[in-house]
Amino acid sequence: MKNLIIIFIFLSITLAASNRNKLIQEDTSAQRTALIIGNNKYFHLKELKNPLNDARLIKKTLQESGFRIFYKENATIKDMKKLLRKFTHKIAKGGVGFVYFAGHSANVDGKNYLVATDALLDNQDYISHEAISLNNIIKKMRSSHNKMNILVSDTCRNTVKVNPFHNNHFGRGVGKGLLGLANTEGIYIAYTTASGESVRDGGTGTHGILTKYLVQNLTQNGLSIEDIFQKTKADVYQHTHTKKNFATYNKYKKDFFFVLPY
Repeated sequence: MKNLIIIFIFLSITLAASNRNKLIQEDTSAQRTALIIGNNKYFHLKELKNPLNDARLIKKTLQESGFRIFYKENATIKDMKKLLRKFTHKIAKGGVGFVYFAGHSANVDGKNYLVATDALLDNQDYISHEAISLNNIIKKMRSSHNKMNILVSDTCRNTVKVNPFHNNHFGRGVGKGLLGLANTEGIYIAYTTASGESVRDGGTGTHGILTKYLVQNLTQNGLSIEDIFQKTKADVYQHTHTKKNFATYNKYKKDFFFVLPY
């Protein structure tokens, strides 16, 4: 009986190692594609401090991990839509997709939006013409049927407030922070803040808190996607002493390695 238990344990360990090696091999061969946008110089909204530094750091980090990058700083709505089309076309060929946005965001009538630099936001009825809906990005990711997708929104900093201008109608239906999302199977989502919360831009550093710790963990050997974001959440919590400054929504049930184990 004892020998049978030993054999069973040995076979279980061997099978786990085999599955891990297979996964690592798949991660090595899969194409990696990222869409990165950093918006800080808005024409009609408050200028932000850190988004360009954050976007550049993420770009450098993902390039070193073998990602093909679609990148833009201070993107207008035309720029954002064009880049999203290119990104969507690329991830339809398989592999791993990663979307990162740093800048202003808003939730309007229950939908989340990443705001372009030329947005007026003078009437909430026009929001879809001035910002990219997160639901639209997620829909495109899900329709690609690739290996996995990751969406990081480092936003909610001095978020668009009710009536940012004196003569607009952009108020009713506008909420703080970004809301949780449905129908996100196969996607790992991270927000700077928990649903319905907001956080201020800037601080004493040159990077947002989420990006700072995310990059540190992305570059560690052998961490799975779940390990990376859980460690980042713990780091952010230790730095800010509040759970409002980072939220994840994990709809991806497998492991993925940015930096492969030795």
